[in-house]
Amino acid sequence: METVGQILSSERNIKNLSINDIAAELNISKTIIIDLENNNIKNNSDIIFNVGHLRSYSNFLELDTDTIINKFKNDLSFNIKKEKKNITPIVENNFFKIERFFAASLILIVFSSFYFLFIYEDNNQIDYALVPDIPESLEPIIEKANTFDNDLFQENNSNISDLINNSSVIASIEIDENISTVATLKILNSTWLQLRDENNNIVLSKLMDKDEEFSYELNLNYNITAGNAGNILVLIDGNVRGKIGKYGDILDSFILYKDFTN
Repeated sequence: METVGQILSSERNIKNLSINDIAAELNISKTIIIDLENNNIKNNSDIIFNVGHLRSYSNFLELDTDTIINKFKNDLSFNIKKEKKNITPIVENNFFKIERFFAASLILIVFSSFYFLFIYEDNNQIDYALVPDIPESLEPIIEKANTFDNDLFQENNSNISDLINNSSVIASIEIDENISTVATLKILNSTWLQLRDENNNIVLSKLMDKDEEFSYELNLNYNITAGNAGNILVLIDGNVRGKIGKYGDILDSFILYKDFTN
């Protein structure tokens, strides 16, 4: 039975393409393509990005991408199970288990006693926290971003763009004024966001707060990975184009282009 790497390599050769051709076309390093074809991808912290690269490679070769991805995941799971079988089990002395249980119980008792003696208060009054009001210029933006559908969004696109332009942009990279196409990712609710450049180097990786923004030159072709795509609003040259995905969607190595609309 052919492996995923063998299928990719065989189809590439049938189409008379070199690894250099694939790397240039997809903006993926040759090392990653070689690892994919030689089944050298490991289940480590970069696995989500490697799955994204595999998806792009498979689509480019016009293969059945869903089948390729499922086979890749099954092969990876099989290899992990095989490695686990080779691990020699460690026999743990029951005495040490009892000792650990006793220590954990003692710590729990100490912390519980401390909490009820010094921290816990039976207070039924409601305390109110003082939080800053949302600026009036941003209230219509948040309401529309959380409720609009595609038709309503297209109808009011220009009005929303004017309101967005009134907010401050927190840009972590320097924008060249001569570059006309600038992408801005506006965070509607807190969500994790990571951007990587064409060489798979991390440009940004953090939990973005509500109303925080990040801008970059669109021709940098950053790969975008996010925990909740429905919390990210996209602006191209200051014009609102829509959310980058639906609520709950996990974004995997997505690249924005100038004609993006949603």
